[in-house]
Amino acid sequence: MVLRGKTRTRFSVQAQYDVNTLSRVLELFTIRGLACDNLHAARTSDGLHWIELDCSDIEDAHVSIVMNKIRQIITVQSVRIETTMLAAIAA
Repeated sequence: MVLRGKTRTRFSVQAQYDVNTLSRVLELFTIRGLACDNLHAARTSDGLHWIELDCSDIEDAHVSIVMNKIRQIITVQSVRIETTMLAAIAA
């Protein structure tokens, strides 16, 4: 995996499993012109949907807006973000 930039923000979303949840989450990034470096989505054994998205160099304002919009999706139970400073640029 190649991450470019100075920061990486990971959005971790836990939701009730529904076929529309992933597309609704991704739409929020697309509307704002934000590209994700990495995406992982899985259905858990207890019927939940776990989605993780890694994005480089997103402004704090965009992070807050996207996180609040994700929380408004009816199937979403929780959203967590983690921003990491990258020590070096991987190429």
